[in-house]
Amino acid sequence: MITVFILYLIIVFIIGVMSEKYISKSEEGFYLGDRNFGPWATAISAGATDTSGWIFIGAAGYSYAAGISTMWMLPGFIIGYLLNWFVIAPKLRKEGEALGALSLPDYFSLKLDSDKKTIKIISSIVIIVFFVASMASQLTAAGKTLDATISFDYNIGLILSAAFVIGYAIFGGYRAVVLTDFTQGLVMLAVLILFPLYMIFFEFGGPVQFFSTLHDIDPILVSSLGGATGAAGIGVFLGLFLFGVGEPGQPHIVQRFLSAKDDQTITQGAFIAMFWVIVVMTGSNLLGLIGRIIVPTLDDPEYVFPKISVDTLHPILAGVVLAAIFAAIQSTFSSQVMIATQAFASDLLKGITNKTFTNEQSMLISRITMVSLGIISTLIALLNLQSVFQLVLYAWAGLAASFGPLLIFLLYTNIVTKKGAVWSIITGTVVTIIWVNTPWVDYLYELVPAAIASTLVLLLVSKKDV
Repeated sequence: MITVFILYLIIVFIIGVMSEKYISKSEEGFYLGDRNFGPWATAISAGATDTSGWIFIGAAGYSYAAGISTMWMLPGFIIGYLLNWFVIAPKLRKEGEALGALSLPDYFSLKLDSDKKTIKIISSIVIIVFFVASMASQLTAAGKTLDATISFDYNIGLILSAAFVIGYAIFGGYRAVVLTDFTQGLVMLAVLILFPLYMIFFEFGGPVQFFSTLHDIDPILVSSLGGATGAAGIGVFLGLFLFGVGEPGQPHIVQRFLSAKDDQTITQGAFIAMFWVIVVMTGSNLLGLIGRIIVPTLDDPEYVFPKISVDTLHPILAGVVLAAIFAAIQSTFSSQVMIATQAFASDLLKGITNKTFTNEQSMLISRITMVSLGIISTLIALLNLQSVFQLVLYAWAGLAASFGPLLIFLLYTNIVTKKGAVWSIITGTVVTIIWVNTPWVDYLYELVPAAIASTLVLLLVSKKDV
């Protein structure tokens, strides 16, 4: 198992480091890979960075505890993917290329505030705040995986995981991230298709027997709302369903649209992406249910998939599964550290200093920033404050509420003003942070009130500012 896993790590690292040879020595090369990615790389890398370690660790763990109610995430994600790929992606790719935008904050700034760069600065700060939390969740997932599979020390495991990803991203930049994401995405797909099918049809006697066994363990596992009723039941449904609807506005996903080669890439990539989300969301939820049958009691449900892989599979296959889990973790961590680095080194720093740096200076600043952000997220992960799933939900909500409404209105209307955009971003961020610290969060996912407030502020302030 360890041999297969190490071989996987070596292959990924070589792909990442070799990517440096195929990018121009410029910011566009380092942060967008020279806008030269086709449909498969665009769609699979977007999906891999979207789903992350929470698919194998967080979502599987939540499914282990709550049952089939977690499948409410699937229709929400289908809607989110449809919005992202058929509504946002085509226009954003064209406008981003025409404006020369290198990132989401850069796009906002060039569209509304090219002189003062206020929007770029605020957007960058928001990205850094939420991405550091999300990056910490990926490292937490890495630590739990190594602990559960090979009894590797949790703290050392997450530190080495951060060092490994930054090690290849620092050389090949965005191209390294996309190509490693593509490779890792294929591994994830294979495991999420084959493992659940094999277990359900060959180990548990088919779907009917599988769900019957779950019902015998605990009827709540086959309850549509996990046993919740009334307001709590509505909260469970909305929280899971609206999670996926938060797809628009996620900077690490939107970046794939800015780096796509042409319109055909977006058109073809959309169908690949839709296949991806159905397989990944269904497979990840089945993993937790399978684990509940094999290992009925676990102190930490987020250990479920790594544990059942080691207990049930041949060492070689267990190594492949371990590689798939790390593929999910590394693909998202690498993308997020890249976007967070860009937010600070390119968007925030330039916005504050108003200086023009040479390509060599920009690359040096970017690499120093990447290492620094990696250290910060590692320190947060070492605190082990929350579950992977909760951290991802929080960061996801903050980014979706802050950027999603603004991006859609900016692409399809001409009513947005600079002041409206600024206050919309601030509102989405503040409401998310406040709501998650209130008792109301148990009944309503923070994305909902934050997105509503962000949209209302955007419309009201923009109208008043005209």
